[in-house]
Amino acid sequence: MAVARASPDGYTILLGTRSATLHRKMYRHLEYDFEQDLVPVAMVARIPVGIVVGKNCKAQCLHQLIQLAKTNPGRLSAATLGVGTTSHIVSVLLQDAAGIQLQHIPYMEVSRALKDVVGGRVDLLFTQLSGGISHMNAGSVQALAVTSPHASANLPVVPTVAEEGLAEVNADDWFIAMAPSNTPSDIIAILNDAINQALTDQNLRDDLTELGYVLSWFADTPDGLQDFLTEENMLWTQVLKDHRVIGFQ
Repeated sequence: MAVARASPDGYTILLGTRSATLHRKMYRHLEYDFEQDLVPVAMVARIPVGIVVGKNCKAQCLHQLIQLAKTNPGRLSAATLGVGTTSHIVSVLLQDAAGIQLQHIPYMEVSRALKDVVGGRVDLLFTQLSGGISHMNAGSVQALAVTSPHASANLPVVPTVAEEGLAEVNADDWFIAMAPSNTPSDIIAILNDAINQALTDQNLRDDLTELGYVLSWFADTPDGLQDFLTEENMLWTQVLKDHRVIGFQ
């Protein structure tokens, strides 16, 4: 809400995610509306969601995980980063597409969720790659699949969910710089150009890629991003309704 109510001078911006676009639909007591109070400036990066298991899990691939869940309906515990987050939505889509039922355990922090997966207290975790890639590379957890359209550059041997036959589970997360809705268009243009220029720096690109982020090689325009957000909002609002995903009202 601080950014939505900030002075529209270009000095206060928000790094928005898909979850933020859905908050108003889930938490009606909020005093701001993502669609009405904020406008997009520039796409910073996308991030795939990984389906991750610990060493105690018997599944070594997504197909085995699905079979394990079918054999034990409602018994496998699945951690996400909170109700209504992209990781939660991915878990809901996977359950629907695969015809399985998981026990949802929402966490506030990915570090605590990973600790419980590593310790065997939780069976699997849906998380942005940036939050768990160090554990994956260290071998303390295993990624069974990623939800991006293409394999991750960091985990090239890990298949996409689509490659595993579940193309409908395609929901990588994104980070878009947002400004107050009444920010003048010339200021938005300046910010857009500055961010897109910064993202051409190869050292920055390498650092973000190493953390699991996916960066575009072309500059996004504010108008194009507004169309993208409108489509995203319509799509994922419907997903929330179809699967009765609600927050505190």
